[in-house]
Amino acid sequence: MPESLGLNTLVTVKQFAHDVPIIVLTGNAEEHFGEKAIQLGAQDYLPKSDISGPLLSRTIVISKERFELHKNLEQLVKLDRLTMLYNRGAFDEQIQLAIREAQRHQLRFALLFIDLDKFKPVNDLYGHQAGDQLLKLIGAKLKMNNRASDYIARYGGDEFVIIAKHINSVDELEQLSRIKYEQLADTYCVEDLNGKIVEIQLELSIGGVLYPEDGISEEVLLSQADQVMYEAKTNGLGFKVAG
Repeated sequence: MPESLGLNTLVTVKQFAHDVPIIVLTGNAEEHFGEKAIQLGAQDYLPKSDISGPLLSRTIVISKERFELHKNLEQLVKLDRLTMLYNRGAFDEQIQLAIREAQRHQLRFALLFIDLDKFKPVNDLYGHQAGDQLLKLIGAKLKMNNRASDYIARYGGDEFVIIAKHINSVDELEQLSRIKYEQLADTYCVEDLNGKIVEIQLELSIGGVLYPEDGISEEVLLSQADQVMYEAKTNGLGFKVAG
């Protein structure tokens, strides 16, 4: 670490130890120093003059528990409650991270935009309960068949997005899009308002783009993926990729 003082040290540590609980040991006599340290992300603080073995041990245990609780709460905030996929806000954060990482290391990644075809008639014919069940089933299938490096989110309504790392060419993007289409375009069983089981033959449209060829910002990538998806839907292609 470079030399630093006080709260600047805490900020520096957090940049490379964001998954580790932090306890600040301070000789600073300022009354509000500890409050400031906690506001900046420390789990607790101890004045050096008060340190003892039992106090330090207890503080470590409590700080670890507090850190895990906070992390779990943050995770819940990032999830879509219906599908338990990541939500729009979490996706916005993740794609920014993916762009920065790709810029730093000269990498490529893909973005898939998935839209369910004729989803509104499902709600109209069988009720919103059936529509919700269908979305849950799609979410479960996406999670079950994802690659470890994929980041999957419900973008909103009946739209889903996938950030797919290690996709380096249009051919790889097309292959991934085809796989996702074949996995998801299937028959699903749901219950209607009367508890009757109905089978829904789901069709969907997928648009795929590559970073940086098809855009270097979140806005452009999403716009391009949405446009390509719309072209696939309009022409009944199932999936289409840019390029």
